[in-house]
Amino acid sequence: MGKKYYEVVFEGNFDVICGMLEGFLLGKGEKWEWYSSRESGIESEAFSEIIKEWASLKTRLHHIVLEEEFHNSLQKILKERGDLRFIKLKYTRSAREIKCCSFKFTANAYARKYGEEIKEIISKPPAGVLIDNYNPVEEVDESIKGVALYAPVHDYTFKGTGNVIGDFDKIIAFRKTLDDHPLVQVSSIKLNF
Repeated sequence: MGKKYYEVVFEGNFDVICGMLEGFLLGKGEKWEWYSSRESGIESEAFSEIIKEWASLKTRLHHIVLEEEFHNSLQKILKERGDLRFIKLKYTRSAREIKCCSFKFTANAYARKYGEEIKEIISKPPAGVLIDNYNPVEEVDESIKGVALYAPVHDYTFKGTGNVIGDFDKIIAFRKTLDDHPLVQVSSIKLNF
């Protein structure tokens, strides 16, 4: 098992929270990982939270994924330093350990070269990552060979869908790899606690 991660919900100004996290890293001289759910494609809000945020017309709750050591060190300092002006322990609304996470993908390619690229990526997920319900469909129609790329019919078609499940650090990296391919669409990451 790799590193442990926590989804921590902070209340406050997003820029202040990000500045606090980066300042804490600089002050500690550490390279701990952290991810903003909003910027990293992580599904974070329950429907009730969305309604509360919408009703108040503010976005004051921010879901941040922190490496375990970062989370523990930060919470310890916040507990010891109650005299801080903008950041206090009470602004940490919740913290939950992430057990695993998942996302879905869909791929569509109309040239063999791109189909092979996609199949290569999907065939070699990192250790700790499982591809589930992968349904690739590859069709070759020799009768329409040479038809233009933007034509309504193609001599080669690759389509595939699937779910990717695994540890947070592996999933965030693999999702980026898939998302970087222009013919693959990925869903947001769903965290499981």
